Amino acid sequence: MNRHWKTALSAAILALLAACGGDDDDDPAGTPTGASSNAFARQFTTDFTRDVDGWASESSDYTTATAPSGVVVEQRATDQLGLGYPAGSKALFVSARNNSSDTFVYLKKQLTGFVANTSYTVTFTVNLLSIAPTGCLGAGATPGESVWTVAGAAPTEPKAVTENGTVKFSLDKGNNGAAGATSVVLGNIGNGGGCSLPQQYAPKLYRNVAGPTVKADGEGKIWVYLGIDSAYADTSSVYLQSVTSYFAPVPAT
Repeated sequence: MNRHWKTALSAAILALLAACGGDDDDDPAGTPTGASSNAFARQFTTDFTRDVDGWASESSDYTTATAPSGVVVEQRATDQLGLGYPAGSKALFVSARNNSSDTFVYLKKQLTGFVANTSYTVTFTVNLLSIAPTGCLGAGATPGESVWTVAGAAPTEPKAVTENGTVKFSLDKGNNGAAGATSVVLGNIGNGGGCSLPQQYAPKLYRNVAGPTVKADGEGKIWVYLGIDSAYADTSSVYLQSVTSYFAPVPAT
């Protein structure tokens, strides 16, 4: 009688555990998923109001004769922008003048701690301040809708590579408003403001809801990048406040 009771109890426990399964994409960071027994969701956040946190900057998508000018990537104060930030507030100022029809100014960082050779889907959440108005004509394009915030991930390092006088991005990020195999276009930098002067910085929040998929290298490392891709032939400026990347292992098939 006691043996039958134990058998029934074990079956009930197994059924309860099976019923507790869920969607892998909903798992919080640090919980196992169906990809493999040791693959976990991972989340990484950089608060650019505090420091640069190991991100390095580069630029690409131009000829050597049309290289962007006035490129600035540095922490600057934001308490003087008229947005109510307290004294001492700052963010990562990213600015460049596009001297052609195309310029990509980006940051990159290598992340560690993934399961080697395991695929992950990645989503990005980005907070920034933009001074680009919406619905306004500009130099060959619009200052808001012709400049895009692009993020991506790959097992290999993103680099600016010069070939036959052209500086190219080493990965397939697509171009301007079109995503590539390693990227997602989060949106343009238009801040919803009008065309009258003076222009005012305003906050923007981006978050993608699907992909891209990236496979960690043999050492469990993944590179991420975040940049401003411009088809506007003038100066574009933003203050990056934070970026979060969330990696969910792709379920095994």
